Amino acid sequence: MQSNRLEGTGIAFKLSPDQRVLTASFTPVVNKQGISQEQLEEAIAEEGYGDLFISRDALGQFLKKWEVSPMAFSLQIGERRDATLAIQIPDDMMQAVMTIQPAFGGRRITVEEVEQELAARGVVCGILYDEIRCAVEAGEAPKLVIAAGTPPVPGEDTQFISLIPEITAQAPQLSDDDTADYRNLGDIVSVSLGDPLLRRTHPTQGIPGVNLLGVELPTTDGVELSFAENLTGIACDLTDCDLLVAAISGHPVIVPRGVIVDPVFKVKRVDLSTGNLHFKGSLDIEGDVLEGMEVSATHDINVGGIVEAARVTAGGNIVVSGGVIGHGKGAQGKVENRKEMAQLEAGGTVWVQFAENALINAGGEIVVKELSMQSELTSGSSITVGEKGARKGHLIGGVCRAVSLVHAVVVGSHAGVPTVIEVGVDPALNKKLEIVLDAFAEKGRLIEELAKTLAYVRENPGKMEPGLLALKERIYAKYQGEIAELTGEKKRLEKRMEINAQARVEVERDAFLGTQIRIGSTALMIEEDLTNPTFALGEQGIIYS
Repeated sequence: MQSNRLEGTGIAFKLSPDQRVLTASFTPVVNKQGISQEQLEEAIAEEGYGDLFISRDALGQFLKKWEVSPMAFSLQIGERRDATLAIQIPDDMMQAVMTIQPAFGGRRITVEEVEQELAARGVVCGILYDEIRCAVEAGEAPKLVIAAGTPPVPGEDTQFISLIPEITAQAPQLSDDDTADYRNLGDIVSVSLGDPLLRRTHPTQGIPGVNLLGVELPTTDGVELSFAENLTGIACDLTDCDLLVAAISGHPVIVPRGVIVDPVFKVKRVDLSTGNLHFKGSLDIEGDVLEGMEVSATHDINVGGIVEAARVTAGGNIVVSGGVIGHGKGAQGKVENRKEMAQLEAGGTVWVQFAENALINAGGEIVVKELSMQSELTSGSSITVGEKGARKGHLIGGVCRAVSLVHAVVVGSHAGVPTVIEVGVDPALNKKLEIVLDAFAEKGRLIEELAKTLAYVRENPGKMEPGLLALKERIYAKYQGEIAELTGEKKRLEKRMEINAQARVEVERDAFLGTQIRIGSTALMIEEDLTNPTFALGEQGIIYS
């Protein structure tokens, strides 16, 4: 059936006798109608030749000649094409790649043909039948993998898996009100005794592979590796020899085939660039700890520079080579503006070059080499300001508390700065007693108010709902029990706070007017300058010689 698009054009299509070649012919006509290449392609489809391969170049040549030729002519513009199959297999015989060029009105490729071709190439393993079937149904395939060998899998060597939490990038921490704290950038990674650090795995066996021809491909097994020798600060877990745990507190460092724990973490200085430091172990700070920073360690802290209005806390000893200085001021023996003062707290001893506007608390001895000015020093042992026989060693202003001994070269000043020195009682017990007394007073106030309420209700029955009355009576009984417990604790602390009869205050050179000496509950105000006095507790109170 001739397409209507060809009317008046003189164009006709014809297949060759073998039905494989399509020819377009032109016969001159009067008043020839125009036609475009697109219309010509549509006409080819309408006449039933759309499934053949049509050459667009040949169509273009036909139209150009058709537009100018006064004579009849014919030109091949298409053909019937069968689908083609190509399978490529590289030299390693691990993959077969199929390409199917689609049919144009000709014979399509079948699954059987593909399987026969693979068999002819010796492929017996890894054939992907689903991929082949889908490609054949689609009639074409551009470089499709239709068979794949199994590569050998080598065994894994012993692996060493870190169990140490990874440190996050240092960044300001957000507070509850979403403001940034530029001093708190996150903690140092540190570990405690017994923390798991590193796990060793056992090697695995390799898995052989196979190529498309069914040939087995050999592999290798993993290698057994032991922990490195001379690892420090670690130990094997008692129940698992493949697990390393921390034998000490400190900074964990991964090394080849192992991990070590360094008990001392070293840093140049502590400022906004480092953030506050909190470490399980000891800290060695080469320079200064700047204002507003916080440093803590479970063991010792050594500061090579100064501590300036910062807070330093150690479970062990603290040494500050350059001294400590705060911005707060002490007056009349009491410390004000504590947040602005330098604060040191140690479970062991504290050694500083000097202390000015500082709060220093030590479970052990406190040693100030040159000067303590307007500071609060509290020691569970003794306090020494200045080396014996040295010119420097002034204790001026503030409060100085120790259990057994306070030794200074000079106490007070010519200006009569109020200076308080206390010995003979454990300051820690004093603090506990203060807490108990405060709690005792608060409970006493509450129980007194409740007693008045209950007395009024008993005198005026019906003034309070029975259930509420019963609740208040239970609370009253509870307060009475707590008062009894606090009374017992108060007595125990007071008994433990017996005055150390050997406690004394030693002054090598001068004790100036305005200095107050306290031994236990007895106090002595120095009313005139004294030379080289030693204060102790006598039968009539504090005596000096």
